[in-house]
Amino acid sequence: MVTGTVLTREETIVVGIGEIKVAQFPVPVLACIGLGSCVAVCAYDYTTKIGGIAHVVLPSSSGREVVGIPKYADIAVPRLISEIVQKGGFISRIAVKIAGGAQMSFAPGIKDAFKTGERNVEGVVNALERLNVSIAAAETGGNKGRTVHMYLETGKITVRSTGGDNRQL
Repeated sequence: MVTGTVLTREETIVVGIGEIKVAQFPVPVLACIGLGSCVAVCAYDYTTKIGGIAHVVLPSSSGREVVGIPKYADIAVPRLISEIVQKGGFISRIAVKIAGGAQMSFAPGIKDAFKTGERNVEGVVNALERLNVSIAAAETGGNKGRTVHMYLETGKITVRSTGGDNRQL
């Protein structure tokens, strides 16, 4: 178990729904707060200390021309990796960890009807496979929300489930 550090708003850059944020140390922390069925895709180059998070909302753009908000896995994941490379990272050194993808919606009498979280995880995995980037660690599924923090000095990722303790991913 990893003990949590108290962070101020000024020290943490929050990655909102459908956003991508990429930064380099000395920016201290990137965070996705209250993930449900969404997936935080955390990518980090340990040599340059450049990292980023994509807050993926849906698995696929289904080929639609989507401009602006990178909420789809098939758009957000390549853009995240591209932005890290543009800032000086190298794709061969990027470690990716993912968290989220919980089953948050239930229909009475229909077990697992929506599976949005599961489909989001699958979309992220497929997008990473197309880039030949592997997943170093993952904490996905279940039915509880999560908050994710990426510490840019070390690349450490912590995940806290609703009502749980911080864990290192």
